[in-house]
Amino acid sequence: MTTTSSITDPLTVIAKEHFKIDYLFPYQRLVISNILEAAGAEGFIHKPEINPVTGKSEIFDTRPNQIVILPTGAGKSLCFMLPAVLLSGLTIVVFPLLSLIADQARRLIEAGIAPGILRGGQSTAEREKLWDDVEKGLVKFILTNPETILKTNMLSKLREFTVSHIVIDEVHTVSEWGDTFRPVYLELSKLTCGFEELETQPVVTAFTATASDNILNRVCEIVFPGKYPELIAANPDRPNISYKVIHTISKNRQLIELLTSTEDDSCKFPVLIFSRSRSGAELIAHMLRQELGRDNIFFFHAGLEREEKSKIQEWFYTSSEGILVATIAFGMGIDKKDVRTVIHMEPSLTVEAYLQESGRAGRDTKKSKAVMLVSKEDRPENKQQNNSENLTILELRYREFITAFLNNKQCRRKSLLKLMGAEYNSCFGCDVCDKAIQNKIIGKNEIIKLVKRYNRKLTLREAALTLAESRYTDVFEKKLFRLRGYGTLTGWSLDDVKDAIHHLEEESLIKIPVRGVYKHRLRMQSKEGSLFLTKLRLLRWFLNGKFHN
Repeated sequence: MTTTSSITDPLTVIAKEHFKIDYLFPYQRLVISNILEAAGAEGFIHKPEINPVTGKSEIFDTRPNQIVILPTGAGKSLCFMLPAVLLSGLTIVVFPLLSLIADQARRLIEAGIAPGILRGGQSTAEREKLWDDVEKGLVKFILTNPETILKTNMLSKLREFTVSHIVIDEVHTVSEWGDTFRPVYLELSKLTCGFEELETQPVVTAFTATASDNILNRVCEIVFPGKYPELIAANPDRPNISYKVIHTISKNRQLIELLTSTEDDSCKFPVLIFSRSRSGAELIAHMLRQELGRDNIFFFHAGLEREEKSKIQEWFYTSSEGILVATIAFGMGIDKKDVRTVIHMEPSLTVEAYLQESGRAGRDTKKSKAVMLVSKEDRPENKQQNNSENLTILELRYREFITAFLNNKQCRRKSLLKLMGAEYNSCFGCDVCDKAIQNKIIGKNEIIKLVKRYNRKLTLREAALTLAESRYTDVFEKKLFRLRGYGTLTGWSLDDVKDAIHHLEEESLIKIPVRGVYKHRLRMQSKEGSLFLTKLRLLRWFLNGKFHN
């Protein structure tokens, strides 16, 4: 009996030995091979061939510059970690956030690779030790951010060493942030093109999980000026994530409802909640701790001290029932594989950002859910600038994203993929296709019934006290506890009820006059409310003899 011997695949061997990974996805293998070939790694160099046009001996199919778009959970970090093991020179990875540097450092250390960190605030001794370790060959990985690496003295120092590979991670931020609040990103070509006169030039690879054509064009202008990088793009669809949109007049109460529901489609833990602001993340976390009576709820944002960030990250990585409320600082590159639910308290500003953030769910490929909470002020028609000519590019892209994604007549997944210019085959789960659109808005009926019943009689505070079944002194002084509707929103805070009423006011369903006889007294403003008032007036006129000649 004869056996056929197989040739050992070096990439698979390294993936298993260093990263405990048995299998490389096709896209990973393609990207890694391109990097190694372009960098001239031993065993991956293409043999020279005769160019039939020029007659010269040339090396074909090398791709020194790549833009790689792989969906979250597809293992893009491995695409630059694995080549570093085989490359003789330095690999420099530029991250947009310090939290991503810390996360990547942790993963490299787990793989037995010593990373060097280059960031602001380091002492002279720390910098000298880093360069000494690089010179001795102890460090082959430098993790940094644009503000640090683009300083003139840093760029000059790098030229003393052989740089094999430059990586720009989360490259969509180059456009989104470089043109707004981080202009240093616009200078990235100083790094990516700063070695051109040297004999050995580094390979440059830009990674992201999401990028539309507009973003890609801007990235090429900034990172690869005058060059034509190879584009490797996988479909950004994540079949294991189901998408849902919930319209609400009280995001806090809707969030509590989601987290405490016992229905079959309830949110599974661990849960990651996104808030746009730092203060919002903190307030939501404190509110949930109080309302749910749980200690395993924390917040995370860029304003935390480094030690506190590390502590919270480590907790969340190991938590199976935890709830983390975070800003977008936790939206990119943080690799917790078993997040089952991602909830957005506000819509993301772009489709790329939403796919990036919702993509934190289900990185282990198991079924997960992404839920977006939407209120009146989130919808484009509520924006003050309705003239498209006066809107910024970011505002136009937000309008395009939200208008498409909130459309209850089209599959949510199809809307996302269409905006990304990606192919859509079928829906693997969304509330539109599953016929599970949530039409009931919690609290709405209870508030409207009360205002209808006691039209122009209750102030905002009195209505809130009544609905929330409060026990303040004025509840008994004004006998609010006798009103029909008292306690129909038991458990709601006064602030939550007031916010919900204001939302209904923005929806033009309720009016709170600021002058006149009924100043500050709630009244109905909808067609239904107007009809009710008309009938009431007709009745009064009839009783007062207005209909008699």
